[in-house]
Amino acid sequence: MKHSLPLYCNSTRESIERRAREIFEQRGRPEGRDLDHWLQAETEHWDSCLTDEFPSDLDPRPSEWDALG
Repeated sequence: MKHSLPLYCNSTRESIERRAREIFEQRGRPEGRDLDHWLQAETEHWDSCLTDEFPSDLDPRPSEWDALG
C-alpha cells in the first residue's frame, strides 16, 4: 500500500501547539514532558495527513506552479 503526504495537508505550528497543550492537560499537567507532548501532537498531525490516494476533487499541483511554465 502506497502512502503519500498530500500537498493540501496544513501544518501549522499553532495547531500542533494546541494539540500538545491538550495532551499536557489530559495527562495531568506533568512538568518536564514538553517535548514528549509536542512530538506526540506532531506525530498525530502527520499521521492524520497520510492518505492512500489523492482525493479526485483536488488538483495535485499548487496553482502557483502554473506560473512557472
